[in-house]
Amino acid sequence: MNTILEFYGALVVSLICLIVVLIFAAIVRYAIDSSKTSKKLDVLIKEVHYLKTEIKKLQHHKLQDGGKHIIDEKV
Repeated sequence: MNTILEFYGALVVSLICLIVVLIFAAIVRYAIDSSKTSKKLDVLIKEVHYLKTEIKKLQHHKLQDGGKHIIDEKV
């Protein structure tokens, strides 16, 4: 009889701990989403991608123009 009560007690404690962990995870997730960090990171990734494509274009033009430096092309 005592072992059954101990089992149910451990089960209840385990469920309460799981609920607390899930609530904590939800609070952390909400804090991250509300800080707009992910949106800023998306903008930064797009900007880096744009810069990479611009550098590739400039290097391609550099090869076609006989090896001028990027600085010389802009001047």
